[in-house]
Amino acid sequence: MFKPDQCDFCGKCLESCQWMDVDQSDAVLWMKQMAAGQETPVLQHCITCYACNEICPTSANPFDLIASLQHRHFSVTPEAAIQATEARYFFSGQMKEAPRHDRIMTTCVFEKSHPALFQGSLYDLPKVGGKPFFCWVLFSHMGAVGVQNAHAAELVSRLAATGAKEVVCFHDDCYAILKKIAPEEGIHVPFRPVHLAEYLVERLKAHRSRIKPLNLRVAYQRPCASRHTPEKEGYIDELFSLAGVERVEREYDREKALCCANVKLLLGQGDPEPDKRKNVMDALNHKADLLVCLCPMCIQALSDTAHPLGLPVVFLGDIARMAMGEISV
Repeated sequence: MFKPDQCDFCGKCLESCQWMDVDQSDAVLWMKQMAAGQETPVLQHCITCYACNEICPTSANPFDLIASLQHRHFSVTPEAAIQATEARYFFSGQMKEAPRHDRIMTTCVFEKSHPALFQGSLYDLPKVGGKPFFCWVLFSHMGAVGVQNAHAAELVSRLAATGAKEVVCFHDDCYAILKKIAPEEGIHVPFRPVHLAEYLVERLKAHRSRIKPLNLRVAYQRPCASRHTPEKEGYIDELFSLAGVERVEREYDREKALCCANVKLLLGQGDPEPDKRKNVMDALNHKADLLVCLCPMCIQALSDTAHPLGLPVVFLGDIARMAMGEISV
């Protein structure tokens, strides 16, 4: 949620954008215009990577302002297309009886689409997923953040109905909506969201005797939704340390991370391949042995670029499984 009382219109959020070339004077002007509800070039050219929220020195959430205006003016996706996509993900059937357990994992829609990522002892806990537990964060990438926010309460309600005290979020987007977006919308979350990296750290610590350090250098592909909850970066670093891998210090990481760029296709903003190649070459130039992704969609987006250049793309959970000897390096 945009916090106008905290915005001092310094323009840093737009001036620092990696996807738009905005000078400081335009950044200040456009932020003032958007705060007044006006359209600016930002609405058409924003790649919806959320970075400006993390960059903002006063935590005013400028992306939330941009996103709300994109939806109001249908700046990037026509209203009919938004409605059709919402209908495709909307669940109107009968809910199956959900597992009741103190701790469950929500898999969003990925257990069906990416079953290989859920193999092994690390994922041996009750799970819920599919359309009833879709997190809707996709819609903020479509310039339709209102759809995301409108469905947040029903997602929380369905997860709460399991009676879980903790909900492990396989997908970074699910964690973002439960940990930050829903509470900022005034939605009470009656359980503790647990990020996948925190959960994996816990499991590795519980099985230290099985860990064989991997002795690899890895480049981390930080997903865009991580901008909502940057405080969990410590768990990413701890997981790598436990697994015996070094996170290379490269240009496009942490606050300066590039998103996978595939959203360009969704938004009709041109060919994402040059941006993908720039990202992959940054990893290779810093001597990374692997590109490690937290988001399944990043794996899908970057593999075709990275593999021909000799850089394997690996899911974060598989790093933990490698360290425990469940799968080969």
